[in-house]
Amino acid sequence: MSAASGHGPRVRSSLVNASVFHRRMTPRKHAFAYPMVTLQLDLDELESGANNSFLFGYNSRRLLSVRPSDYLRGEGALRQKVERELRPQGLVEPPHRITLVTMPRLCGYIFNPVSFFLCFEPQGALVACVTEVHNTFGEVHIYPLVCAAQKLPVEWRFQKSFFVSPFFDAEGEYRVAVLDEGSDLHVEVDLFKSGSQVFASSLQGSPIALTTPNIIKTLIRFPLALLLTMPRIHFQALMLFLRARVTPVTKPDPISPYTIRSQQNIIHKFRLWLLSQMRRMRQKSDQ
Repeated sequence: MSAASGHGPRVRSSLVNASVFHRRMTPRKHAFAYPMVTLQLDLDELESGANNSFLFGYNSRRLLSVRPSDYLRGEGALRQKVERELRPQGLVEPPHRITLVTMPRLCGYIFNPVSFFLCFEPQGALVACVTEVHNTFGEVHIYPLVCAAQKLPVEWRFQKSFFVSPFFDAEGEYRVAVLDEGSDLHVEVDLFKSGSQVFASSLQGSPIALTTPNIIKTLIRFPLALLLTMPRIHFQALMLFLRARVTPVTKPDPISPYTIRSQQNIIHKFRLWLLSQMRRMRQKSDQ
């Protein structure tokens, strides 16, 4: 595990200069990789203020910040929210340790495509992974994944029940694999349809101490990484439409109780209108 510099207590939380990789296999092959600034946060440390610094803060106004209101459902601290999601899944005993893998707010701005709450028992075995997925239409979905306590790597397979990309429908089977955390970070999310893999993604990087000097170095090296997530999503969607000639699918209304629908603002509605126009353009060009 990474440790903070100095003579203070050893901390688990860290800053990860990570790389995110996506590969689509159908109906056209398409792949990309980007650098990503990610945090690996011990929830107890985070909520105690142990990670707070001049540039980073929990539930406060800092250059980088993490707010409990950005995650999961209901009120309360993040640990309370995670435990609330796990109880209906049969995990009544609170996890000994919870690591949040997420992107922070930058100057108050955030868009997190996916965050992972990794839950461990005292001996270090993983017992759950609460996965929270955001789409670009103002919706959030929670996948509370539990398992018999086991050491990493751990993987789950479960049915997809949330519309994320306009170039995939809401059908299929996900594979979420936590291969490593702590001294290294490696998480994979794959999508299968009819037994064949149609999409692969990974988040991988080496953690460093969450200190002010490291935050400054990282932001100098990747100054726009946290702001470019949404523009990159739109750019890759445009490449799929124009270069790979993939037709957007119609977005269904959410029906799962684990989907949270925020108030749909004008930007969300504009994206839906734009997708409908792209479908019409493709239909006309194919005639």
